Amino acid sequence: MENDDVVFVGNKPVMNYVLAVVTQYNGGADTVTIKVRGRAISRAVDVAEVARNRFLTDMEVKNIILSLPKK
Repeated sequence: MENDDVVFVGNKPVMNYVLAVVTQYNGGADTVTIKVRGRAISRAVDVAEVARNRFLTDMEVKNIILSLPKK
């Protein structure tokens, strides 16, 4: 499936999304994409940092892409 290695961040607690990232990574995913819209951008940054610093110390952030939808 296309969205297997994507975690969509919304309004749930940060640790829910961290668990999803760690689960994807431990399940054999080479990359995990964190997608977010609007006000949850800071929550997505928190998810990436908590996952990287606390659980997946060998993980690296490859790139950050910010874009706006086309009108």
